[in-house]
Amino acid sequence: MRESYKIIRKLREDNHLTQLDVANYLDMPRATYNHYELGKTGLTEDMIIKLAKLYHTTPNVILNFSTKSKNYNTDFLKLYKKIKYSDITVDYLLDIIELNEKYKKY
Repeated sequence: MRESYKIIRKLREDNHLTQLDVANYLDMPRATYNHYELGKTGLTEDMIIKLAKLYHTTPNVILNFSTKSKNYNTDFLKLYKKIKYSDITVDYLLDIIELNEKYKKY
């Protein structure tokens, strides 16, 4: 997973969250989440999706597959603010973005 543990730590710190905040969101003990950030335990698919939703990004960013990961979160938040009161949900947007990343190589 290309050092995803470093990415999830950076995302957490950039969003001013504690390990306990994220562990509570994921419904697990803080010590368990700590193992994910240290790279001792691999991320599950379900966790990757939940973390992507928490940080308003895509699984590709967490998996370090996106070349835009440095500015991607900021760009997404700008877009999110524009559509905040529309009928489009964040989950819907994440699905669109994920499909875009998946088929971009074709």
